[in-house]
Amino acid sequence: MLNSRVLCGLLALSLAQSVFAWGPEGHRMVGDIADRFLATETRARIAKLLEADRLADGQLSGRRTLGEVANWADEIKDTEWGKRRASWHYDDVPLCEAAEYSRYCRSGRCASAQLARQVEILDNERARPGQRNEALKWVVHLVADLHQPLHAANRGDRGGNRVQVSFFGERDNPPYGTLNLHAVWDVAMVRRLIADRGGERAIVSAPIADRNRDAWEKGSIPEWTAESHRIARDTVYPLLPVTGSCSSKIVGVVAIDQAYYAKAASLIEIQIKKAGVRLARVLNETLGR
Repeated sequence: MLNSRVLCGLLALSLAQSVFAWGPEGHRMVGDIADRFLATETRARIAKLLEADRLADGQLSGRRTLGEVANWADEIKDTEWGKRRASWHYDDVPLCEAAEYSRYCRSGRCASAQLARQVEILDNERARPGQRNEALKWVVHLVADLHQPLHAANRGDRGGNRVQVSFFGERDNPPYGTLNLHAVWDVAMVRRLIADRGGERAIVSAPIADRNRDAWEKGSIPEWTAESHRIARDTVYPLLPVTGSCSSKIVGVVAIDQAYYAKAASLIEIQIKKAGVRLARVLNETLGR
């Protein structure tokens, strides 16, 4: 029988998995894509806000770009301060019941509400420089989080964290144990996409048609969240090679291979690019005036 210390450790690992979205690679690419579309004034103000940027341990980071600070909100996850903000990384919008905002975003403790709040802090020139610096990093991170479909949906499985999977036959997910559906969307498929496209830089620097950029810039935080939710509802779960419904849990280990990945990869790439374009819009509107 497991002792209480081991049980607590396993629980901490399982909870930690639900905090991530895209992993450091995906977040970095969102920040780097956004950097392409920043106005001159926005870029200058970001540079000022990052002059004294600090790491999770309070030490000066030396980081100066959106891509470099994009994963800060995950880096602080193991601090007491970060643990209290774990729910800020997602909107657990139910897939199988009525989606009541007041229930899945109690007291504003969800990604969409906190993104709006951090934008307000970033826009407030009377706020302390340290507050605005952290607000900038939250904005960069949360825009990306909300574009990961499983950070905007919950099928009674903690956003796919309870759906065990293999990815091209692989089951290991160090240091978190075994792979689940959420982790595959966060990290495994992103890393395979990067390898398939020839590296992060190839994805970040790929041309984005003006018509796509114009279309992606439109909308609001709730609309972007709803878009991700629809992808989870219409693609993430229906593409799985198993039969499942809201009345039945997905059991066993689901094998995710080339057929699933081929359809999901293009969606992931588009979501990362959309997040970058939309992040640039938010920052230009907030800091470029």
